[in-house]
Amino acid sequence: MSPRKTGIFGGTFDPIHVAHLHVAETICDARSLDCVLFVPVAHPAHRQTHASADDRTAMVRAAIAPNRRFALDTTGLEQPPPAYTADTLALMRRRYPEDRFFFIAGIDALARSTWRRLDEVAAGVEEFVVVARAGVGEHELEPILAQLPAPLRARFVRLEVSTFDVSSTDVRDRIKAGRSIRYLVPDAVLEYIEKKRLYR
Repeated sequence: MSPRKTGIFGGTFDPIHVAHLHVAETICDARSLDCVLFVPVAHPAHRQTHASADDRTAMVRAAIAPNRRFALDTTGLEQPPPAYTADTLALMRRRYPEDRFFFIAGIDALARSTWRRLDEVAAGVEEFVVVARAGVGEHELEPILAQLPAPLRARFVRLEVSTFDVSSTDVRDRIKAGRSIRYLVPDAVLEYIEKKRLYR
């Protein structure tokens, strides 16, 4: 039996929205993955969160429930702060020792965030799938990848995903302004946000 090809999609998911789901589905097909694990991070090292880890996890669980290829992984919730990706992946490797990992990140997260031990992250995955985002050029990525040895650079795969530009920041801003977020998040997430009165 072949090892499972597993996508790793980590983040704050604050909140999870339709573009997250579309990216995961597209990469599932493009890289022939068996599943994508959504990995909410309780205490991200370089980002402030706006909803609790419990609420963000509940929204992820509700959003991915209809898709049999999507699953929730709690490694990032169990990690002591600060949570660095290299440490998360090391913990996940113990949990899924036979899987082939395909790490998923937007080019904005890779180019404009501080990454510690990116070499360890790249060494721990089969591919690092970089998803294009509007407003972020390839030239921003080159200085970061140039610091890695050639065999690790070769693991970074750029992928164009045709999707409209949705961000968690925009969703939160719309809620604060009293504007609709319908169709930007799954219905189950919208209901949860309204019930818990999040981001107001």
